[in-house]
Amino acid sequence: MSLSIGASISFHLTEEPFVLCHGYGTKRSPILAVQDKHASLALCARDGLSPTEQLKFARELLSAAEQYVAAVETYTAALGTAQLA
Repeated sequence: MSLSIGASISFHLTEEPFVLCHGYGTKRSPILAVQDKHASLALCARDGLSPTEQLKFARELLSAAEQYVAAVETYTAALGTAQLA
């Protein structure tokens, strides 16, 4: 019997999204929260995940976020500034 659980989440932003990092210094792992008008998502490391694994994931998340920013910049540039106002 497998102990893993699969999930797929689709998070469609409205006009009021925000992202917040809850840092706890050396007391516990941080929590990354994404919230919107009708939904929220919290990312945090499970107990037992090594600091090395946590840091690896955080760096992968940063890389993906940087790629997302670049993709949004490309998309919005194609729309032109008149449509962004």
